[in-house]
Amino acid sequence: MIEQKKYDLVVWGATGFTGQLVCEYLASNYNVNYDSDLRWAIAGRNQAKLENIRANLIKKNKGKGNLPVLIGDSHKVESLVEITAQTKVVLTTVGPYLHYGETLVSACITTGTHYCDITGEIPFIWNTIHKLHDSALKAKVKIVHSCGFDSIPSDLGCLFLQNHAIQSNGKPCTYVKLFVEKIKGGVSGGTVASMIAIIKRVKDKKIKKLLFNPFALYPEGTSPGPKQPWQKKTQWDKDMNCWTSPFIMAQFNSCIVRRSNALLNFKYNRDFLYEEVITLPNNKLAYFKGELKRISFKLLAGLLYFPFTRSILQITLLPKPGQGPSKNTRDKGFFRLKLIGKLNGEKFGAQVSCEKDPGYSGTAQMISEAALCLAIDDLKLPKIYGILTPASSMGTTLIDRLQNSGMNFSIISDF
Repeated sequence: MIEQKKYDLVVWGATGFTGQLVCEYLASNYNVNYDSDLRWAIAGRNQAKLENIRANLIKKNKGKGNLPVLIGDSHKVESLVEITAQTKVVLTTVGPYLHYGETLVSACITTGTHYCDITGEIPFIWNTIHKLHDSALKAKVKIVHSCGFDSIPSDLGCLFLQNHAIQSNGKPCTYVKLFVEKIKGGVSGGTVASMIAIIKRVKDKKIKKLLFNPFALYPEGTSPGPKQPWQKKTQWDKDMNCWTSPFIMAQFNSCIVRRSNALLNFKYNRDFLYEEVITLPNNKLAYFKGELKRISFKLLAGLLYFPFTRSILQITLLPKPGQGPSKNTRDKGFFRLKLIGKLNGEKFGAQVSCEKDPGYSGTAQMISEAALCLAIDDLKLPKIYGILTPASSMGTTLIDRLQNSGMNFSIISDF
């Protein structure tokens, strides 16, 4: 069924902030010509906006191109089935996924279409696992969550490091710690909307329990592993010889990495430990700056929890849906992550980096290459289906594709 589709790829949500960046990435690095090697289309609910996006892409391509436009509605499964039936892969940037994601996943399973998104929402992924994993498995469809900065660098970085450890020592590291060494970027209204969607549901005890469960995304029926490390305050790290602070995305990314381990038949072993932190500049005020940032984020989360203060922040300070960091801010963005693994007293190191804004230009690159990997490199991919992760669904094939597109995955010894 997959091979007979009209399109290789459809970008769902092409008029959104990140969706437009995805379209620009595909047009700049591939084409806007349906008749060429890559057959892709843009899709959403607003035809006028979609046609404007198409016109701008074709204009940048010196007036050449014939990019198709497809119209659908996130809440009407029939329209989504009509779209997904035409393509090998759907790439979606439409969040919050708790509101807009499940119907599209269901449509993809119905039509035998692979799917990838950029969600960082644990409750949404938990829902798809428990409701749709078996049907996706039966349909031989790959539903791949978290193909942006949430959580490709963490997930593929860990796989990259563990493959090196296994090749070097015959065994995986029993403990891996990711350090966010350098990072610079902006925030969009879509990211804020997703965060608010989760905060609103924290009152639900079931949701709250999921958010603080390190094995929340383990396959159903799989016994949880050992107690996982989770840094909750600023502290000194002996391995890096610097102060470190909690990383805002650590809980989510760690759940994805642990799900990958389970889906890969515990390639990293059942007693595997994983955590993430952010490093701080090595100066006298590092500890206090780290604690100030940590407390400030908790305060922001608290203000977003209450409807009155949340409304004030949305009106005055926070970016609205469709808004995001300027091109100048994105162009100056970058990230560099270091992973250190331990095995029987021996250390292994890897670095993942990108000279693009992590949450937007970098994420557009990552999800675009993930979607192309699913569409074009499918014969090279593991024969695993269901609700998956980047590492379990595409593994080293996606690492190679990302390397070729400008991201860096490298083994290091300077740690």
